[in-house]
Amino acid sequence: MVHRIPTFALCALLVVATVALPRPEVRAAEETAASALLGEPSLSPDGSEIAFVSGGDIWTVPAAGGAARLLVSDPATEARPLYSPDGRHLAFTSTRAGGAPEVYVLSLEGGAVRRLTYDDTSEVLDGWSADGRSVYLSTSGHDISRMNDVYRVPVEGGTPVPVVAGAYVNESMAAPSPDGQTLAFVGPSGMATFDGEERICPPADWMSELNQTV
Repeated sequence: MVHRIPTFALCALLVVATVALPRPEVRAAEETAASALLGEPSLSPDGSEIAFVSGGDIWTVPAAGGAARLLVSDPATEARPLYSPDGRHLAFTSTRAGGAPEVYVLSLEGGAVRRLTYDDTSEVLDGWSADGRSVYLSTSGHDISRMNDVYRVPVEGGTPVPVVAGAYVNESMAAPSPDGQTLAFVGPSGMATFDGEERICPPADWMSELNQTV
């Protein structure tokens, strides 16, 4: 199967950062219809390529438009593709282990896939560290109350390290700054930043700061 995507559709992918796609648990007769849906776009660091999800698989397509190429395929569901800062790896989540989504990383040079997490709860891939050596994720697998915390796990493998992990509170959707010094995330009181000391940012102030830096 070959996806051919016009330029206007790629623009729509970039504008809509996340699209809720209905993914059937059993991909049989409905697979053909599902594969036509596009979502979760990720732009490569050099701006030349877009990774996206269609039919529970991960595809890539030139940012200028053209034929899409199937990159990651499995009977399970792949999602949330994110390029590393140097463009050499692609992190994503998958249910290929037979349970909830776990975090994996794909080498775009050699094709090797490495599993990074081994929890029995859903992992949400948030982003890459600025140096490309780790990925951030939100998980409820380590909280005594089963609420989300933010963790960092090395791309080469290892034990996930808690970054923001308050007991009995939800912390998720981490976004590291380009210089790697600050981490923004969603906490119990709204948006917050973390640079060794957590600071709560009221939504109005946060949006004002974003507008000034865009």
